Amino acid sequence: MLCNCHALLKGRLVRAFVVFAAILILLQITLVLVKTGQTASERDPLADALVIFQELGHRTPLLRHNFTQRLLCWIPSRPSSVRTKARHVWATWASRCDKTVFISAEPSDEVPTVVLPLPEGRDHLTIKSMAAFSYLYDHHLHEFDWFLKADDDTYVVIENLRLLLSRHSSSQAHVFGYHIDHETLKQGYLSGGAGYVLSREALRVMVEEGVRKDRCRRDGGSEDVEIGRCLETAGVKLDDSHDMFGRKRFHPFDLFSYLTNKEGFYQQSESKHFLVSHQQEPVSRAACPSVVPSRTCIQPT
Repeated sequence: MLCNCHALLKGRLVRAFVVFAAILILLQITLVLVKTGQTASERDPLADALVIFQELGHRTPLLRHNFTQRLLCWIPSRPSSVRTKARHVWATWASRCDKTVFISAEPSDEVPTVVLPLPEGRDHLTIKSMAAFSYLYDHHLHEFDWFLKADDDTYVVIENLRLLLSRHSSSQAHVFGYHIDHETLKQGYLSGGAGYVLSREALRVMVEEGVRKDRCRRDGGSEDVEIGRCLETAGVKLDDSHDMFGRKRFHPFDLFSYLTNKEGFYQQSESKHFLVSHQQEPVSRAACPSVVPSRTCIQPT
């Protein structure tokens, strides 16, 4: 009888805790929506999640860390995705970079855009990235220490990224991201979907020794593979992006797949065969193994 009572009491306490946690989450969401002056029906669901995370993030210790190195973030975009993706990226994590530019074929009043008259579409991502890095080399090489490339469906925890970069010198060639083996590249390449970051010296060497000497593919192929090939051709080595416990900092897949491990997704996605033969991202929504929807999460060590 005593054992039954103890189990019953324990069950009630667990249920009470779950209800209390749910109430706290709902209150946080309500506070954020009230502060933004809009109802849930008037907002994009993904934007709500990102704004909520940003509100919570402003109370984290990392945001009070004194970072001296300057970070430029560039994001490939297109006119059709400004309202559905780019403006939400700009309203959240991208605004915490020292400078952010969206590379597009047309100007926009909603996000800071650099117009490069290039063909749009997935088949032309390589030429957009090559042109963007050339533009950054010409206009911002000596103004910033690090150059992050991330898609407009990616979420980056900028404060954690700064913490990682603060341990390295931008005067040396460094490149961080999610590493993928490739059968034709000795050092592999970095996932474009997870985002990757180049130091000032890495950008200089890639452009001067690769792009400007016409040693890199101009267009076509998979963008992240071709950037990896260009870096290897220019002599820039990829850095190990794991933390001190061997955990990955950059994540190319969605939150649901990491958390649920549906049909062995995690083990399959980590295998060499899967990654080499599936170079395009299998998800369209940004996500990351974190408490928010995001596809790139950089964990602090």
